[in-house]
Amino acid sequence: MTMSAKKYKLGIAFSGGGAKAGAHCGALQALHEYGIRPDVVSGTSAGALVATLYSAGFSPRQMIELFQGLNFFKDIVTPSVPKGGLFDSRPLVEIIRKNLPYSRLEALPIPTYLVASDLEHGVPKVFSKGDIAPRVVASCSIPVIFRPMSINGVHYVDGGAFQNLPVSAIRDKCETVIALSLNHLEEDKYKDNLISVAYRSFLMMMVSNVASDTAQADLFIELDTYGCTAYDMSRIEELFFRGYDSAVKVLEEKGYKRVLPREEIVFPKKKHLAEEVENYEIVLKNKVKSGVSALKAIKSAKGKRVRNADNL
Repeated sequence: MTMSAKKYKLGIAFSGGGAKAGAHCGALQALHEYGIRPDVVSGTSAGALVATLYSAGFSPRQMIELFQGLNFFKDIVTPSVPKGGLFDSRPLVEIIRKNLPYSRLEALPIPTYLVASDLEHGVPKVFSKGDIAPRVVASCSIPVIFRPMSINGVHYVDGGAFQNLPVSAIRDKCETVIALSLNHLEEDKYKDNLISVAYRSFLMMMVSNVASDTAQADLFIELDTYGCTAYDMSRIEELFFRGYDSAVKVLEEKGYKRVLPREEIVFPKKKHLAEEVENYEIVLKNKVKSGVSALKAIKSAKGKRVRNADNL
């Protein structure tokens, strides 16, 4: 396909990164002030959520306000019996359905492509049609941590397993692609537990698979999220401004000109944010223990029923 035949002039690809995706919102605010608006978007994991909200008409400020004050482990996921994953993402499905004014991907005003990983067939899957909420959550379902999302009988996990920076999902459709990346791996002391090893390994996989997509982007912007975790929602406003500053710096270096003055944004304080932030590893360990206990109780109850049946 030649450049002149490409369907869209500009596309933006949003990488995964959990709560760090607050930086994506700040970057979008910067792009807005520099007169940059995409004709198509793609997203993986939390980037899929940002891409979808943006396409649905949410401003960067509104995205932050939607999730401001939420606690990841209380409001977005719920513990499940550890079979397929430690957490169930149904609360996130409901948040999306409740707040989004659209139900189908193909109805979104800006064409949107979401990347997930097909467990059965071992291939990446790009969604551009269908029910929005399960497809966004499929893209966000980190293996082991979250239960896979079943769509039409196929089970999907986080798109970051194959493509955490989904430039290639829209590359052949666009003249220009801007990539917004949260993909960097900080040093971290080894922690001898299943959760830490599983999540750290997945992060390493995600960081390693972005190189080819980075090379395909016309403009690559790495957003400053250093020192933040994927589960800490309390720093989402800080990440907004760090993402904004990261994007402005690159745009200025590349010769882009500002068309709007910097908007003075002050986010309302939410009660939840005054609470002490929970250590996500402690939370995960406690959830695993409760899930294992529930599983043992179920097995014990089944065993009792079998013994009682034998005694009849």
